[in-house]
Amino acid sequence: MLTKNILLSLCLIIIVTSCKKQMESVSDVVVIGGGLMGSSAGWHIAKEGLSVLLLEMQDSIYTHGSSYGKARIARSSNRGSDIWSFLHNKSLVETKILIDFLNSSEGEDSYFLNDVYTTSPVTYVGKTKIYESLYASLQRQKVIYDMAVTFEEGKSNYGVILPDSVLIQREYNEYSGIMNPASLIKLLHKGIRKKGSNIKYNVKVTDIYFDEIRNTYKIEIINTKNSTKECLYTKKIVSAAGPYTGQMLIKIAPYFQDLINPQRVFLAFLKIKKETYSKLNAVQQKKLLTFYPVINSAKGTRKGSFFSMIEYYEEGLPVIKIGGHFQRTNIENLDEVWKIGLTQKELEWSVNSTIDYMKLLDLPIGKEDLEIVDGYSCVYSLTDSEVPLVTPIKSQDNTPNHSFVVMGGMSGVGAKGAMTYGLLAADAIREETDQTDSLYFGISEAMGFNRLMK
Repeated sequence: MLTKNILLSLCLIIIVTSCKKQMESVSDVVVIGGGLMGSSAGWHIAKEGLSVLLLEMQDSIYTHGSSYGKARIARSSNRGSDIWSFLHNKSLVETKILIDFLNSSEGEDSYFLNDVYTTSPVTYVGKTKIYESLYASLQRQKVIYDMAVTFEEGKSNYGVILPDSVLIQREYNEYSGIMNPASLIKLLHKGIRKKGSNIKYNVKVTDIYFDEIRNTYKIEIINTKNSTKECLYTKKIVSAAGPYTGQMLIKIAPYFQDLINPQRVFLAFLKIKKETYSKLNAVQQKKLLTFYPVINSAKGTRKGSFFSMIEYYEEGLPVIKIGGHFQRTNIENLDEVWKIGLTQKELEWSVNSTIDYMKLLDLPIGKEDLEIVDGYSCVYSLTDSEVPLVTPIKSQDNTPNHSFVVMGGMSGVGAKGAMTYGLLAADAIREETDQTDSLYFGISEAMGFNRLMK
C-alpha cells in the first residue's frame, strides 16, 4: 500500500510540474510563431471572427530570427512564375485592409501604408541571357520599368558601367522598394488584439500532440523568462515556427523533419566612411541612394548573387545591408545559431560584393572606404524546391487534416508576400475562402496539400 501511495504521489507531482496551469479551451485557433507569417495568419483568422491565441517565443520586440530587422526588398517584378509577383501585390492590398481597419477602430487616420512600405526604385542586375524571359514577365506583371542591356545604354541611361553580357533593369511601381517587417508585425498584433484575440510573448512550445480523450490538441509551453509551464488545449493549430517546424511537429507530422531543412545564412552591415561619403558630389550621393535596394545576379551563379539595401542611417550616413540567398551553411545547434558571428571569409564576401557594385555604379569607393558595422546569423527554412508550403497536414487516410495547418520552408521569399501567405493559412484552417483570383488558387495549389503529398 505504501508503494502504491508513493507512486500516486509521484504521478501527481509530475502532472503538476509538467503543466502548472490547465486550460480547457484557449481559443478557436492557436497560432505558433509571432513573426511575419504567424502574425499574418493570426490577423486573417481573427478578421474572420474566430478567436486566436498567438504564441511567440521572443518578446514583443524581436531580437533575432527571420522577421528581425527594418528592411526587406518589396517588389512586383519577378522573372519567371507570376505567383511571386502576385504574392507582393496581394500583400499590399491586404496590408491596406489592415490599416483601414485600425484607422476605423480608432476613429482617426493614425496608420498609413507608408509605415510599412517605402517606395523607391528597385534595381536588378543580371546576365543578358535572361533578357527574353525577363521582358516577357515584365509585360505580364505590368511593371513600370526601364532597362539597359549594353555598355552604351548603361552609360547614357544611368551613368553606370555595365560589364560585358550584363544588363540592368529598374522597377518603379508604387510601394515597390523596401518593406519594414517590424512595423508590419506591430500593426498585425494591434489588429489581432482589436479583434478580441490574445498574444502570449516569451513562451516556447515544448510539445504538441493530439489528446484522444479530449479530442483536442494539447500544447505544452514554457515561459522563457520564469520557466513556468502550461498546457493549452485547442481544436485547431497553425504552425508558423520557421526553422523549429520539424522538431516541433515530431509527434504530429514527423515528415516535416525531412521536408524542411534549416540552413544558416548571414547578413553584414557596412558603412561608407564619413570622409569618403562627404567627398561624393550631389549626383554621386543621389546615385548611391537611389540604386538601392538591388538584387544582383551579374556573376551568373547562385552563390555569387546577392541582395542589398540601405537598412538605416547613422549620423547621416547610409548603413548598407548585404546578404546572399545561397550563402548557406549547415546548423549544429538551432538554439545557438543566432549567436554565431560572421567568419572572415563571409565578411570578405560581403565587402567584395559591395565594392563590385560600387564599380558598376561608377562610384569612387574602394575596400578602404568601408567600415564593418555589424553582422549576424539568421536561418532559412528550405524545401527541396525552395517553394514554401502552406498546407494542412495529412490524416491517416492521406486526406487533408484542416485542423492543423503548417506554414514552412519560406527561405528568403517570405517577407514580401507575408500577408498573402497568412491569408492562405487562414483559408486552409477555415476550409473556405472569399478569394476569386485564379492566381490565388494557383498559389494554393503550388504550396498546398497536393504539393505536400507529392
